Amino acid sequence: MKRQIVQKASAVVTALATALAASCAWFALSVNAAGNTAFPYTMFAGSDSAGALTVNAKHFNLNGSVAANGSIVTGKKVNLNGKKTEYAGLDMPYSGTQLGSQYFANAQTFDTMQLSGHNLNLNKTMDVSGEASLRGNVNMNASLRADSDISISGNVSNFNNAVLYSEFGDITIDCKNVSFTGLIYAPLGDVVINANNINLNNAVVIADTITLKANNVNANYGRSYADAIGSGSETKAAYITKFNSYMMDKEAATILDMISQYYTVTPIDAGEFAAISMTAPLAPGFMVTLDFEVQQYEVEGYGNLSIMKTDGVQQMSTIVLTPFNKDLPLISTDYMFMGENRVSYIEFYGLGINGDENMPVFDALRPLQAKYAQYADQPPTPGWFDAVRTMGLFKATTYKDDGAISGMLYDSFGITLDASVSTPDLNEAERAARYGITQDYVDNLISNPGVSTAIFNMCLGQERTRQFFNDVFFGTGLWQP
Repeated sequence: MKRQIVQKASAVVTALATALAASCAWFALSVNAAGNTAFPYTMFAGSDSAGALTVNAKHFNLNGSVAANGSIVTGKKVNLNGKKTEYAGLDMPYSGTQLGSQYFANAQTFDTMQLSGHNLNLNKTMDVSGEASLRGNVNMNASLRADSDISISGNVSNFNNAVLYSEFGDITIDCKNVSFTGLIYAPLGDVVINANNINLNNAVVIADTITLKANNVNANYGRSYADAIGSGSETKAAYITKFNSYMMDKEAATILDMISQYYTVTPIDAGEFAAISMTAPLAPGFMVTLDFEVQQYEVEGYGNLSIMKTDGVQQMSTIVLTPFNKDLPLISTDYMFMGENRVSYIEFYGLGINGDENMPVFDALRPLQAKYAQYADQPPTPGWFDAVRTMGLFKATTYKDDGAISGMLYDSFGITLDASVSTPDLNEAERAARYGITQDYVDNLISNPGVSTAIFNMCLGQERTRQFFNDVFFGTGLWQP
């Protein structure tokens, strides 16, 4: 439910202002860096953490310079022909656009990639929209880009004039011997290479963190790949916006796939509500147009699933699973993306016909509060719905916590779906009782609106909002017994 669209208005406005300021700063940097000056480091770690760049090797020979925004950790036997710069305070070069046009314009495309074999000879450039995994003795004379993680394992890996580019994930190479000529680039992720011997000849490695573990590490600066990186062509704000969009799609697709492993899921035409455009005040004097894409599904034997997202100035994803044939909690999630920051709400409304205290699934769900306690709480604005919300997880994080916060979402649905297997189907009288409680909840959202529902009422009108909530968002109009 989008009760919190406006409740977080000040945070949204602050995030927008920050993003605009960052964009201006990056634009100035781009103008000042005319000529696309070569990136000056053989290795660069953008994280400001301790050991952001770690080389755990008995012998480390480097012809070139290294830098990190955190500390650099190496062994004692280091031969460095160049500069070592810790706590550098440097901007990460976001060069995805130029790398895409230079190396991946004619790439073969894949949804995911899992290749294994004794010997893998790869001579065609590949672009993967999910994860990429290579297992075997790898000989690569081409380049590989993936939206998510790239993992490579085997005895020997030879990369000849290759670009390994994970746009939003990590790159892991775990082989006995690694010989690499080219570019390893994971601007938001971690690069980890484990081997007996690592030879990076004519190479550049750029990531949030870099960890190399080997007996011997030899690295030489790759000027041609440094030229390809240049000073970066995208702003961080623009790159994070792309990442946010990716995360919204990934999380929604994962939840849909999870539910499909338990139940038959059938798309329903949302009709006029498949696309909703609303212009609303997010703060005094600040109007924004929110364009929502809405998908609706029948979860056979369970209930109604709706997925709604907006991907403009405000980026937000909402998932609502409403049970009608099981006495299980209604799950309503809002994941709001404000530049690098996030506010994530997962709400459980028991709406139980025998009282929520008799719904065993909550015994399995409550430990999630402790599991994710390390992340800052962001309680929602109080409202009447607090009295009927059995449990909630409300977090304020940054994009660097997305792995855990996505896990919180998946845990919530996974535990509930597991419980559904042993939860009996409701009989006719029980379905009518459950439906009545659910319909009362939906009616109250409209007649006693929180801030978000008030915006829907204002922009769509109360009757259209009622139709949307009943026919699509919660599905009560379709599931009436």
